[in-house]
Amino acid sequence: MTISIIGQAKDYRTNTNVLYAQIPIDDYLSLVGEKFSEFEIQRGREKHKAYARMKDDLKKGALLPAITLAVKLDKVNELLPLLENKNPDYKALAQELSQPGLVNILDGLQRTYILKEIVEDEDGLSSNFSQGVLVEFWFETDIRNLIYRIIVLNAGQKPMSMKHQIDLLFMTFKDIIERDLDIKIYTNKQTKQRAQPRNYALDRIAAAYQCFITRSPEVEKQNIIAQRLLEDKVLNSKKEELGEKFDQFQKYLKIYANLDQEICRIYKKNSQIELPNGMTWFGSENVIKSFFAAIASSNSSERVDKALNVLVGKLKDSMEEYDPLDLKTLQQIQKGFNPVKLNIGLATRKLLANGFKEYFRDEGETSFADCWSRAAD
Repeated sequence: MTISIIGQAKDYRTNTNVLYAQIPIDDYLSLVGEKFSEFEIQRGREKHKAYARMKDDLKKGALLPAITLAVKLDKVNELLPLLENKNPDYKALAQELSQPGLVNILDGLQRTYILKEIVEDEDGLSSNFSQGVLVEFWFETDIRNLIYRIIVLNAGQKPMSMKHQIDLLFMTFKDIIERDLDIKIYTNKQTKQRAQPRNYALDRIAAAYQCFITRSPEVEKQNIIAQRLLEDKVLNSKKEELGEKFDQFQKYLKIYANLDQEICRIYKKNSQIELPNGMTWFGSENVIKSFFAAIASSNSSERVDKALNVLVGKLKDSMEEYDPLDLKTLQQIQKGFNPVKLNIGLATRKLLANGFKEYFRDEGETSFADCWSRAAD
């Protein structure tokens, strides 16, 4: 593999080292690997006319805009000494960076799809298609700086929704989050249904984080202006604020996984009582979104922490097929939803979020039956 390093720079806002390089197209595709499309779950191959034009232009020898790659966090510290010397060892860096699986795509997924299609299309190859790929390698050890770059800086550079940016964020940090929180995050392409507690679809974890930072159980509000106002508030956040929010989210995600383990034990799949299966219910999109939105919108983190401590203890003391969450009451309330007058998904998330908020506000001293009932009023 041939990587020609042509220079370096530093992003002084985040103090991130950046290396500029040129790579032959075949070598670039080998570098990102066959699974590059998993780096961004929700954005598959787009079919916009602009991409078709780009594909045609590339065949004729057009230069491709630079692609941004992030060196995986567990490898950055190994490579930084080679970059930060007064006389950087570009030869050694090029050799190290040639290892497949060392990077994630931060910006350039659609361009990578197009390159792959051209290479696979034998009829489309021509002598003009020999331009190398310009890339930026980002060397960042602080997860907060990459959060800032992905969520804030990318927002002003390309028309990617906040949801897509956060999906990309969690794909980038997937391995670290799994390791630190002792959970398993899978993509939709790997499996369609979780098989055990502490296992979550990546898009649901990403959605939970978006609900946490926007304090709303709706990832995409029906009211476009309200959605834009929520997102603008996040985009106006400082790097330190975003980092602190991410730390808080990880803290509560770890607690969520512990609750999940107990709930799946209590609410068995083959239970004789007519209650939701814990594996399905607590892993559902509605529950996870509402849970994290309720935490973020609560006025006191101290009250939330007390309530969660009470809930953890309550679940551990509960035997199988008990109903400590009063899900039977919740089901009865949900049966009262009129599908003709209500959007059932919206109504369910509102009920769940308000019910969790009631529980947090009372520091876990109120039964869930009362919390669900209050939330329905």
